[in-house]
Amino acid sequence: MRAWITLAAAVLALAVPAGSAAQPVARAACSQDVSATIEGQHKCLGPGEYCKLRAERQYERYGFVCSTRYNPPRLRRK
Repeated sequence: MRAWITLAAAVLALAVPAGSAAQPVARAACSQDVSATIEGQHKCLGPGEYCKLRAERQYERYGFVCSTRYNPPRLRRK
């Protein structure tokens, strides 16, 4: 009887993945824009795109400024 229980436990252990193994996410290629990671998410940055003022320092890493000349704010090159 114990052999069956041990066998069943082993089969279940192999069938159920351990933890929440995250699958890799395919990233879209940015054809003309700059590929960037802003606030932990992949973004394609280009002039005129919407931006968030709180992520200003992150945009600067990629050569952009979040301009408040527009409402809502838009990206422009440094």
